[in-house]
Amino acid sequence: MTTVKIRRKGTITIPTKLRKEYKLEEGQTLTVIDLGEGAILLTPKVSQVDKLANQIAEKFKDEGITFEDLLQTLNELRKTYNRSRYNDRNFRL
Repeated sequence: MTTVKIRRKGTITIPTKLRKEYKLEEGQTLTVIDLGEGAILLTPKVSQVDKLANQIAEKFKDEGITFEDLLQTLNELRKTYNRSRYNDRNFRL
């Protein structure tokens, strides 16, 4: 168990060991959950967008897909769409 002291303006310092273990960084937002009976829980607030982006990035990494691959595929899809939409084989972006 680790003990921390509440300082002026309600700030606390999370010990380095715990920050490293849980990968907490300066400026990161934490959620405070009131468990009742004088107990609180601090937990990192994870944006759902960030969470999904990390999952997608991991999947791309596992599949060996690069950012350049994504851009190339996007460009090809745009060309295909524009040709079918405008029926113009010479359409350029």
